[in-house]
Amino acid sequence: EIASCLVGSEMCIRDRLAVGAMTIVQTTALAGPSTQLAQASYNEATINNFVTAARQIVELRKSYEPRLQAAESKEAAQKLVDEARGLMLVAIKGVGFTQKEYAEIARTAQADPTLRARVESLITAP
Repeated sequence: EIASCLVGSEMCIRDRLAVGAMTIVQTTALAGPSTQLAQASYNEATINNFVTAARQIVELRKSYEPRLQAAESKEAAQKLVDEARGLMLVAIKGVGFTQKEYAEIARTAQADPTLRARVESLITAP
């Protein structure tokens, strides 16, 4: 389920923070078909870096959800969403990806059951 949330499953989008997080993944989706999407093979280092960023994003989401729910105004909530989104981008860039590269891998994992299974197993591994 965690990996599904990370790769764009709308069923997992429960609040504005999740929407903000998914915006990171979806911002390049409007640009057209991805050449990477056709290539479902990524090396282990790339997959491990993706999982590292994804884990950090999950942790950020978990830490920001209660704060977002407790926000006293729309403005305060939006500030938290923006802050979380910025930290998510830092996590993505911290493993050497651009936002576009991260989004491409996420879309590929959503479309490719084999890659999705690999990502899920790594994300849920201790």
